[in-house]
Amino acid sequence: MDIKIQNLQKVFKTDSVMTQALNNVSLEIKDGDFVAIMGPSGCGKSTLLNILGLLDNPTGGEYYLDGQEVGHLKENERTEWRKGRIGFVFQSFNLIKEMNIRDNIMLPLNNLKLSREEKRRRVDEVMNRMGIAHRSRHYPTQLSGGQQQRAAIARAIVSRPGLILADEPTGNLDSKNGAEVMALLTELHREGSTIVMVTHSQKDATNADYIINLFDGQIVETLKERM
Repeated sequence: MDIKIQNLQKVFKTDSVMTQALNNVSLEIKDGDFVAIMGPSGCGKSTLLNILGLLDNPTGGEYYLDGQEVGHLKENERTEWRKGRIGFVFQSFNLIKEMNIRDNIMLPLNNLKLSREEKRRRVDEVMNRMGIAHRSRHYPTQLSGGQQQRAAIARAIVSRPGLILADEPTGNLDSKNGAEVMALLTELHREGSTIVMVTHSQKDATNADYIINLFDGQIVETLKERM
C-alpha cells in the first residue's frame, strides 16, 4: 500500500494549552516498504502512527493511501476504510481477555463479507503459521507474552491487509521472544506487506528498509538501512 503525507500537522488542545505533536511532516512510503520510526519519547511517533492507521485525523496537511486522500475522513468513514486494509500490532497486545485466542483472531473477519468456512480457514491458517494453534481455546492470560504477541500478529494479518502498523511490537518481550516477533514481521515484509513500525530499539530498526528519526514532531533524518 502506497503512503504519501504532505505538511502533516497535529495540534492537541487541552483547556488553554496547545501542543504541536507533528509539525510539517512529509514522507512517502512505497508499497512493500518496511519503515521504522524512531525518536525520543514524546517526539510524535505514536501520534504519526495513529494518523497513518486512521485512528485519528491530522489538524492540517494531506494524507494519501493508494492515491486517495484519507486525512480528513469522518470517524465512521475512517472505521470503514480500515476494514481489511490495515492491521495493527501493539506493545500491550490489546487482546480481549474475556475471549479465547481463536475468537480474538477472528475479530477483524467479523466485519468482512466472508463465509463462515472462509473465516475458519483463515484463522486456522494464521494460527498454524504463528505456532499457536494448540492454544486456540486458551485465554490471553493463559499465554506467555511471546504467544500473546504472536496472537496479536495473527489478528493483524488474518484479513490480509495491505498495511501493517506496529507500535513497539517487542517492547514487552524478552530478547528471545522479541527476536522471534521481528523475524515474523520481516517474513511478512518479504512476502510483500507494507510495514510501518515505531520502535526504541536500534536492533529492531535494522530490519527495516528505512529509518525515519523524529524530534519535536519533525523528521530530522531518514536513513536507508538496506539496498
